[in-house]
Amino acid sequence: MKVVLSVLSVIGGGVFLVVGALAMKWYWWDVVMGQAGEPDRSMLFWGLPILFIGVLATVAGVGLIVVAIRGFRTRPE
Repeated sequence: MKVVLSVLSVIGGGVFLVVGALAMKWYWWDVVMGQAGEPDRSMLFWGLPILFIGVLATVAGVGLIVVAIRGFRTRPE
């Protein structure tokens, strides 16, 4: 049962990492770099929730993968 949960944690962690990386990429590349010379730069503020979602998803993904690695390393009962 621990192995199944560990595998699911790795899959979920990978999904969270991809979502987090895409959200942070969107904010940095499309918002920050895209509005470099624009007079209205309000998306720098309004896009911050997407950046925070990306950071939280990345942290959650790393946490799930760490939990999965610890689950694989423990001896079966």
